[in-house]
Amino acid sequence: MQDFLKETIREAGGIAKEYFYQGVVHRMKTSLGDLVTDADIAVSNFLIEKIHEKYPDHQIHTEEEGDDINPGAQYEWVLDPIDGTRNFAMGISFWCIMVAVLKDGELYMSAIYNPLADELFFAEANKGAFMNDKKIKVNDVDVLDHGNGVLMRGINTDREEEYKNMLAKVSVGSNMWMLNFGTMLSLCHLAMGGMEYFAVNVGFDHDYLPGVLIAKEAGAVVTDSQGEPWTRYKRDIVVSNSNLHSKLLELFK
Repeated sequence: MQDFLKETIREAGGIAKEYFYQGVVHRMKTSLGDLVTDADIAVSNFLIEKIHEKYPDHQIHTEEEGDDINPGAQYEWVLDPIDGTRNFAMGISFWCIMVAVLKDGELYMSAIYNPLADELFFAEANKGAFMNDKKIKVNDVDVLDHGNGVLMRGINTDREEEYKNMLAKVSVGSNMWMLNFGTMLSLCHLAMGGMEYFAVNVGFDHDYLPGVLIAKEAGAVVTDSQGEPWTRYKRDIVVSNSNLHSKLLELFK
């Protein structure tokens, strides 16, 4: 399954890259922050076809389809055909393809591919995280000052007031750096030691699941903003190394 996942996500990335270089027309699904392009649909259809052909009994859930294939199966594939669609649609070179595989409801394997940089992030439960087959791990930074990370507050979503208060503290009472790239590639960069923290309350399953396994396998701590273990369907997520996590949680109080 590992080889199939890596090969298939690379092929999907090639399809997306062709669309990106040709230029794409985007459409709004619900708002300017929720776009879709022909590339999203094409990549989604490609992944569904390949997975269903190889594993006809597996469940498949994709961002671009309302109904799952084979709901309730032991294995579930969760697809985000293009994460960072707004970047993609606007010609910004920061987006990726994401796939997570769950077994009996638990994260089992995941891959995130950045085709423009040819970076393939991969993790398997209890076996570590890798970028292009080289093992990666979070850094050991222990101070938030000048920390590099993503802090993002969604409107009308989980823990909105807590995130509003946290961002106010960061803005006026700290020397932390805030970067918002609009894609879960940031979790991969945290996993490889390039970023210190990630706190967001706007994502969905297809956004979080692939990156969560990679971050965990690279040694990150993953909770919600209250310090409770992050679990599927939670939109509120806080990720950092073990030295910084309690300090990050203090910002929500």
